[in-house]
Amino acid sequence: MTGFAGRLGRRDRPGRFVAVTAHPDPTAKRPVHRATPFRALRQRNYRLFFVGQVLSVIGTWTHTTAVAWIVLRDTGSSTDLGVLVAAQYLPLLLLGTWAGALADRLDKRLLISVANGAAAIIALATAIVVGAGHRSVAVLLVMSMLLGVASAFETASRQSFAAELVEPHDIPSAVGLNAAIMTGSRMVGSALAGGLIVAFGATVCLYLNAVSFLAVIGALLMMRTSELRRRTPVIRSRGLIRDGIRYARSEPEVRFPLAAMAIVGTLALNTAVTTPLLARITFGAGPGLFAAFGAVGGLGAMCGSLYAAGRSEATRARIGRSALAFGVLTLATACSPWAWLAMPVLASSACAAAVYVSSTNARLQQVTADAYRGRVMSLYAVLFLGSTPVGSLIIGGLSELTSPRVGVSLGGLAAVATGAVAVTGTRRHSTRRASAPAGSLP
Repeated sequence: MTGFAGRLGRRDRPGRFVAVTAHPDPTAKRPVHRATPFRALRQRNYRLFFVGQVLSVIGTWTHTTAVAWIVLRDTGSSTDLGVLVAAQYLPLLLLGTWAGALADRLDKRLLISVANGAAAIIALATAIVVGAGHRSVAVLLVMSMLLGVASAFETASRQSFAAELVEPHDIPSAVGLNAAIMTGSRMVGSALAGGLIVAFGATVCLYLNAVSFLAVIGALLMMRTSELRRRTPVIRSRGLIRDGIRYARSEPEVRFPLAAMAIVGTLALNTAVTTPLLARITFGAGPGLFAAFGAVGGLGAMCGSLYAAGRSEATRARIGRSALAFGVLTLATACSPWAWLAMPVLASSACAAAVYVSSTNARLQQVTADAYRGRVMSLYAVLFLGSTPVGSLIIGGLSELTSPRVGVSLGGLAAVATGAVAVTGTRRHSTRRASAPAGSLP
């Protein structure tokens, strides 16, 4: 193994991890692979997974948009929406690391299938309950938490499943396309939800979400298991979660992206709260404009994800620059006086955010040892999505007390500060390496 994939590990005694770096042969000729955004689609298993995810995530965003519309229409409360979003992601915060340990021990394909099946049943129950007229915040809160439990186990396995579907050099493409699925499907799902709400009401969006989970299950069943690049499962033992956290803390290349995501994920990546609040409260949007805000954000994020997918390697410098750009554009969105001006700035902000998220994900996939990938990616998911309960309550409460512009601005400042620290640290590290005497660095 060469480069980032060559970072291995061993134990000198139980519970203690010692990092070992595999030094590649400098005379070996590395294969040349054309870095194109869609190169991961050359592999059949990934194509199936891609199509299944596209259909499923479109359904998820129709559900998310419809629920946000119901809450803001019936209550008009920023805090209620923040609490509802927090409930959906709280299970990931509580169960994410355990789910990651399961992903390292068990068949990821099976775990994803079971989690999607459970989510389909819960989504169908939500549609039936809401359709019967029981759409109070308390009812939606319970159903969101149940969906969050299924999502916690699905996310931990899905985040690390890409490495089993594609070759190592295609991981950035797979990660970027996965992010493009999430963001591009947001655009389609938000727009579709707006049309369905106007034509048939919000309940039909919930039924559509329940059916969409079957697409992922079908794709997983159609895969050729002989072509999966499965790793040797980790043997069940006590302390797997602690061991994964210890590994993440001991490896600087793993620790840095996770630390940055802890800040940005908590305060800045809260579009499920901030975008509806800006649209409905700040700009007084109806169903059409409400859905349009979600759609333009999805369009920008899809463009950013495709850009990241076209890179051959994710670097710390790109993570820092994209976080800085995301923060600046988020502040510009918060200051926009008119909806027609806010929408293109929001799309640009979402583009920078997608580059940041995809680069962080790909970087972690490339530098993490195989035996720890499930646990590290579950930590990433906890910090990226599991931090949403905390961030949603902070941003939702602050927006309730002041205005949505203030809540969005707080996230922008957090991203600017994180990006500035990352860029400065990367430049300082490069300067030290350039000025060091020859032979003084390992």
